[in-house]
Amino acid sequence: MLSRRTARLLLVTALCMAAAPALLVPLDADKPLADRVVIRRDTFGVPHIVGETEGAAGFGFGYAQAEDHAAEMARRFLVARGDAAKHLGPAFLDADLAARRSDNIGESRRELVRLDRTFREVLEGFAEGYNLYVRQHRDALPPWVFEITAADALALTHSDAPTDAASASLVRALQQKYPEGAAPPAVPRLTPDDLEDSTTAGDLDGSNALALSGIRTASGAPMLLGNPHLRWQQLYWEAHVKVPGRLDFYGSTLVGYPWLRAGFNERLAYVQTNNNSDNRDIFALPLDPGRPDHYLFDGKPRPLQRTDVAVECKQEDGTLSVERRTYWRSHLGPIVYRNSTTAFAYRSTVADAWRWFEGFWRLSHARSLRDYMKVMSTRFSPESNYTYADADGNILYLWNSRIPKRVQDGTSYDLDVPGGTKKYVWRELHPTRDLPQMLNPPGGYIQNANNPPWYVSLRQPLDPARYPAYFERGELALRPQLALDMIEAREKFSVDDLKRLKYDTRLLLAERVKPALLAAIAAQASPSGELAEARRVLEAWDNRASASSRGAVLFERFWNAYRTEVRQPYAEAWDEKRPAATPLGIANPEAALKHLAEAVTWARASHGSADVAWGEANRFRFGDIDLPGEGASGQLGAYRVQQFDATGAKDSAVRIAGWAEPDRQLAGFGDAWVLLVHFTRPVQAFSVMAYGQTTDRSSPHSRDQIRIFASRDLRPVWFTDAEVAAHTEREYRPR
Repeated sequence: MLSRRTARLLLVTALCMAAAPALLVPLDADKPLADRVVIRRDTFGVPHIVGETEGAAGFGFGYAQAEDHAAEMARRFLVARGDAAKHLGPAFLDADLAARRSDNIGESRRELVRLDRTFREVLEGFAEGYNLYVRQHRDALPPWVFEITAADALALTHSDAPTDAASASLVRALQQKYPEGAAPPAVPRLTPDDLEDSTTAGDLDGSNALALSGIRTASGAPMLLGNPHLRWQQLYWEAHVKVPGRLDFYGSTLVGYPWLRAGFNERLAYVQTNNNSDNRDIFALPLDPGRPDHYLFDGKPRPLQRTDVAVECKQEDGTLSVERRTYWRSHLGPIVYRNSTTAFAYRSTVADAWRWFEGFWRLSHARSLRDYMKVMSTRFSPESNYTYADADGNILYLWNSRIPKRVQDGTSYDLDVPGGTKKYVWRELHPTRDLPQMLNPPGGYIQNANNPPWYVSLRQPLDPARYPAYFERGELALRPQLALDMIEAREKFSVDDLKRLKYDTRLLLAERVKPALLAAIAAQASPSGELAEARRVLEAWDNRASASSRGAVLFERFWNAYRTEVRQPYAEAWDEKRPAATPLGIANPEAALKHLAEAVTWARASHGSADVAWGEANRFRFGDIDLPGEGASGQLGAYRVQQFDATGAKDSAVRIAGWAEPDRQLAGFGDAWVLLVHFTRPVQAFSVMAYGQTTDRSSPHSRDQIRIFASRDLRPVWFTDAEVAAHTEREYRPR
């Protein structure tokens, strides 16, 4: 007997099949794109976009995204053009200078014609859809929201490249190594405070991802889990794009981007996590002693090319000032630092990665592992770990990077390399087959939580000795250690098991250092009242950052202060021979107890108690929705990564993820978009967008998913025609 849900879906399927021909009837090519696309918003506001052509789908994609985030899209297009400071103020000056220095929008116009013709139609459609929304809502939008072209959409996908070349941390590293005075106006001189190596409590941008083969799932079907960690104000956005007979893909992207970056179709799924690939080099070019604006290359002088940049900048009183800078460039790239003897040129394979989103567009059409790897072999993506699973039973990890082939003679590529000869100037990239990867390992799982590629699986670790020394190295951090521990602890996973893993609030750091901390208190002949209170709280604490956990607030405060003072805080540092069992213990018990006592004093003053619950001190807040927060920094060994921001209120120590203030962007960092794909037949998927589908705070879809997120759950993804039809809230053409 059919269940009620199955019967309902069968009925809706029949209705969809009856209606389907209307969507597939070819329209006159001269008719506007708005007449060739239908948008169906589901009950969570996610747009399901059906276009007759790829260009029409791009039109719907741009229009639907503008409905949800038009002003934020415009802000990002201004940055990509180098025009943001003119309208938004000095906070955007450095980004504008970087964009103007590299002529990001000009290069975008030139590169646009080199893209695949159909993908150009997608970009053109995206721009037209966005522009239609802007024209329709001109009076409701800020005056700096302008119409765009396909080149603006492409420029935004490339906007990280100019800012990478202008990185202050890069200049700082060169100044620390070569402390002679910089030659203005090549780069700004940093202050002595800037040169100090600071330590923060924040987790680096990153993500979690794992894939399980059928031998590790209760159903026998592969599963994939992915969730990125970014500032919430960076804004992920979900959509489902369909071109009948060509494309049917569901996933997410960042606001402003013209295509989906991660997601699934009925045959395969993929997500990304950040890696630390070295696809950039700094070439130390010896200056010509006789001519200061020339350098020597292969014994011959070459002139440095001068670029003058002017950026208009809006001041607090509304007037415009003009900021002018002079930059220099060599044949190897822009000069990022210069002293009396050397000019340092920046060269990156990211700079020419203009096909990045064309690659994502191609990936969304893949139907098999072979299709997927064919696209990956084009080297479209500058970097990132890619985690993949498919309906055929495959799981795959790929450490992806447009990494250049370099001379391997013992030279360190950590910062700068000799640039006076062509010896170290690379000419080609490593092909995909050279990169660390793992297909269908015997252990039945792969995972990455921003760890180096060697620790994707504990059962079959990759050997770094087989790869060039300039491929990513480094420690296995606590977050991926916890991921491995949780995967290894269970032989088979159901969907509910995988949800519980994703939302697990364990803090591995507490498990590693709390015993030593308690032992240090016990060793005191007469511990202070603060230490006695700390012992009571920590002994009762469950070593988690759950809403009800009492002790996590105290522990976090202690650790952040202690690790700032003690640069190697562990009694036993990380050991590659015991990669999943180290680091361990407390290196400096005296300093640890000092900061622990201070943490007790702070907690009492800030929260009234040393054992304040984590969810009382950290909140998910969206207007009148005020929920206990969960999760913590990855540096505490949390898999559920969540950071909360101070509200700025003088009388409150409560931190917020969500709407901290009416006119501020979203507060918080970490988990937001979560995707779980289960390759049953038909495919099942689940997701959540913590901060909702739109930044329009008058819409219920700006906060209708936070309760799901806070309760450690995911919502069903409506993917089939029948599911979408059964959960459609609104259907329309964008006109």
